[in-house]
Amino acid sequence: MATLLQLQTAILDISKNHYIQTDSDIELTDRINAAVLAIAAGIRMPNGQTSPPLPDLFTTLTVATATDAAYKTLGTTYQRGVIKVVDSSGDEIACPSGGNYYSFNLFLNRLQKKDMSESGSIYICAVKGTNLYYQAIPSASENLTVYAYRKPVDMSGSSDTPDGIPDQFQTKLIKHYVGWELANEMVDGLADKQVYHQNEFYKTMYELIDFIGIDGEPEYYNSEYEGSFDGGICD
Repeated sequence: MATLLQLQTAILDISKNHYIQTDSDIELTDRINAAVLAIAAGIRMPNGQTSPPLPDLFTTLTVATATDAAYKTLGTTYQRGVIKVVDSSGDEIACPSGGNYYSFNLFLNRLQKKDMSESGSIYICAVKGTNLYYQAIPSASENLTVYAYRKPVDMSGSSDTPDGIPDQFQTKLIKHYVGWELANEMVDGLADKQVYHQNEFYKTMYELIDFIGIDGEPEYYNSEYEGSFDGGICD
């Protein structure tokens, strides 16, 4: 497990101070935290895939619905990957048939009132941006439980460790991400360093993806709440 101090030392070591404008602890800490955040959010890989969520960041969020709006924020700790929403009775709230919780257009297609003004019990929901949209709008606020992946907690103390990233990948991923970034910011003959750090970063990312696996989600949902038809984009 790599500490913040060890990560700072590793980055200074690979750079040999040639492409760090300032080696302040604050700057390195900011860059390191930004690297962890980017990896957790999903890296677009050279083969076109986006890296999956980090399992250790899986969490549940509580969203208290509004009584005068069809949406509510998922909160500041939410990052990605809503996979299930449960109402206060413990029953799952359906996502749009033919898609997932991020299929906002399919969500709109299923609404009885397209202006999202229907009142009553929530029967469907979807995510757009950092908001959870739902229909209908309950007359009293209801706590929904959202299963998703949170943002990693920033490091600040020298003994803090990267949140969510498996131990064996922490140093290589972070030092090469930051090294690639730093080399890319310089203009004096560091193209070889950019390529080196880029290649090493992606190589380690593929190893991480193989290690945690890809939690595949179904492309088709058949909900008892929405009928048994396919709600494709042409519907």
